[in-house]
Amino acid sequence: MTTNSTEMFMPSSRDGIRDMFFPQPFDYGFAIENCNATWGVEPRPYWVTVNFGGKQISSYSNIIFSNGEYDPWKGGGVMKNITDSLHAVYIEGGAHHLDFMWSTKKDPEAVLVAREEERNIIK
Repeated sequence: MTTNSTEMFMPSSRDGIRDMFFPQPFDYGFAIENCNATWGVEPRPYWVTVNFGGKQISSYSNIIFSNGEYDPWKGGGVMKNITDSLHAVYIEGGAHHLDFMWSTKKDPEAVLVAREEERNIIK
């Protein structure tokens, strides 16, 4: 999709040692060629940072950033509170969007605690 090649350019790689996938290092040159060939666009890897401030977001407000222990995006996530209205909620044993899913009897205690924390922040 063009958004991945332009606004949300997200390089990723895998090494086959610390993950379950075959090794595939990120190749920036190939990514540029692929975006050009597929979509006719040149990646803008810093577009989000330039337009939204990266992690320099202390002037924003009323945001909850939740990250699970097994969330593949946590490496780029907000992991600590930034201000009184920019909150980070960490879910030990949690995965991507686990706290946003419907409740089940199998929910780990950590996600129940995270949901309660999020409800309290919103109130």
